[in-house]
Amino acid sequence: MNTHSVYRPDKDEVVVEHGAVATAHPVAAQVGVDILKSGGNAVDAAIATGFCLNVVEPASSSIAGHGQMIVYIAAERRTVAIDYGHRAPQAATPDTFRVIGQAVTGNGIYEVEEQANAIGHRSAGVPGVTAGMCRAHELFGSLPLELLLEPAVHYARQGFEADPSIRLQIASNMPNLARYKETARVFMPDGYPPPPGAKVVQRDLADTLERISKKGKNALHKGEIAAAIDEEMRRNDGLLTARDLAEYEAEVRHPVNTHYRGYELLTCPVTAGTITTLQTLNILENFDLREHGSPEHLHLFIEAARHAFADRYSFVGDPEFVPVPFEGLLSKDYARHISNSIDTDTANLEHERELQPWVAYIDNPLHDPWNYDPQPRPDQALSASPPSEGDCTTHFSVIDRDRNMVACTQTAVGGFGSSVIVPGTGVLLSNGMVVFNPKPGAANSIAGFKRGLNNMSPVVALKNSKSFLTVGAPGGRRIICRIAHVISNVIDFGMTMQEAITAPSVDAAERETFIDHRIDSQTVETLARMGHNVSVVPEPSTGGGFSRPRGVMIDPDTGLLHAGVHPFGPDEARGY
Repeated sequence: MNTHSVYRPDKDEVVVEHGAVATAHPVAAQVGVDILKSGGNAVDAAIATGFCLNVVEPASSSIAGHGQMIVYIAAERRTVAIDYGHRAPQAATPDTFRVIGQAVTGNGIYEVEEQANAIGHRSAGVPGVTAGMCRAHELFGSLPLELLLEPAVHYARQGFEADPSIRLQIASNMPNLARYKETARVFMPDGYPPPPGAKVVQRDLADTLERISKKGKNALHKGEIAAAIDEEMRRNDGLLTARDLAEYEAEVRHPVNTHYRGYELLTCPVTAGTITTLQTLNILENFDLREHGSPEHLHLFIEAARHAFADRYSFVGDPEFVPVPFEGLLSKDYARHISNSIDTDTANLEHERELQPWVAYIDNPLHDPWNYDPQPRPDQALSASPPSEGDCTTHFSVIDRDRNMVACTQTAVGGFGSSVIVPGTGVLLSNGMVVFNPKPGAANSIAGFKRGLNNMSPVVALKNSKSFLTVGAPGGRRIICRIAHVISNVIDFGMTMQEAITAPSVDAAERETFIDHRIDSQTVETLARMGHNVSVVPEPSTGGGFSRPRGVMIDPDTGLLHAGVHPFGPDEARGY
C-alpha cells in the first residue's frame, strides 16, 4: 500500500550500433558523437567532449581542474590509466590554513578561516585537465588536436545558451562569483545571472583554448598564460606559481583492477574513490544477493560499503607521502574476512555520533588491511581524514565502433572552483586545496605538491578480456556507492545501463545511510529495525543525496551499445 505520492522519472535508453557518448550536456554529447562519425576514436571523442564541457559546464569543469581517464584499447586488449589529479602548490604546508572548528562536531572535516581553502586565490591547486587531455591525445589521438578543440573554441567565442541549469548554478554561487571582478564580468555581465535566451560568452577562454589546440599542454603550463596566473597569485596572496605549472605532469599508470563475479573492473590506482568502490564490490562478492531492492539486498550492500568507507577514511592518502595499504584494501582474503564478520540480519557497525571518522565499525584488531599488505606496517597510525563534500564534477563515458572505451571524470571541485578567473586568460582556477584535510597529522593533510584525496570513480569493465562497459559519475562522496551499485545492478541483476542508473539507490558514506525516497516505506522500516541509521532523501535534478551516473555498455547478445544517464537534469546520451 502506497502512503504518499512518488515521482518516478526516467530517460529513454540510447541503443545504437556504432558509437555512443554519455555526458552532462546535450551540446557536449553531440560534439562527441560528431567526432566519432568523422572517424575519430573513443579518445578523440572524449577529448573533444571534455574540452567542450569546460566551456558549457563551467560550474563543474575547467581547463584548470583535475581528473582521471581510463582508456581501453580493444585491438591491443590494453588498459591505461591517466592520472591528472590536483597537486597542492609546492609552497603549501600542513598549517597553510587556520582551522577554526569542525563542520559538524566529530565528523573529521574542518572549517578554516574565511573559507580560504575553498574560495579565492589561496584555494587554487595545480591544474591538471589540460595536461591530462593533451597526454591522452599524444598516446591515443587519431585526429588533430586543433580539430578536436574547434567546438570548444566555437562555444566559448560565440557563446552557448544559458539554459535553466547554468542560470541556477550561477544564481546559487552569486555571492562567491561577485567577489571577483573578472568572474562576475563573465558570468554576471549585468550583475545578475543571464536571463532566458541569453548566451554565456567567454572570449578570453576561446583564445586560450585556441592556443592549447596549437601548442598543447605548454600553452597553459608555460609562457604567457602561466606568467599571468603567477602574477595574479602574487597580487592576491595565492600559493600557485609558474614553477608549479611548469613542473606538473599528467601520469600514465597501469590501472588497478579487481574481478567481480567473472568481470574485470579497472580504474585509476591513486587517491581516488575507486579504491573504495572496488573494495565494496570485493566484500559484496561473498554473498548471494537476493531480490533487488529487498531489505536483505540493501542491508548487505550497506554493510559492505560501510566497511570500505571506514578503511578509506582511516588509511587512504597520497602514497608518495604516506604509507597506504592499497594491496591489502583490495585483497580478496581481506574481503572474505570482512564478509565473515557481517551479520546477514543485523547491522554490526557503530553509529555513535562521537565517533570519528563518520563511518566506523566495531573495534576489532583483525579488521586491518595492513594484515593483508606486503608493505611493512607503519610505526604510527595517522588520524582519520574524510575528504570534502565537493560536488561540482563531471563525467563522460565513450565507446566507439572498434569498441575502444573511455571513462573520464573531471572536476572544478566546488561550484565554479575557486571563483577566480585570471584576467585576460579566461582560465577559471579550481579550488583544489579543499580536498585536503587542513589539520596536520592525517593521511590526507596538506603538503607541497601532494595529491589530495578525491572521490572520482571512473571504471571500465571487461568480460573475457573484451569490452563490456564504461561508467562514472559526479556527486562528491556519493559517487563511490552509486558506481558500485550501478555495476552490481548490471552484473548481479542483468539490468541495462539506463535501468541500472535509474534504479533507486542507497549511500553509506556518512553516519546516516541515505535511502532513496522511491524505496518503499516497509523496506526502510525493516532496515531501521536491523540497526541502520537511515535517512530518506529525494533525488531531485540538483543531485539530492546521490550522484549522477553516466555510462555505456555493450549487450553481449546483440553487440549493440546501450547508453544511459541520470534521469534528472540536462544529462544526455547520444549515439549513431
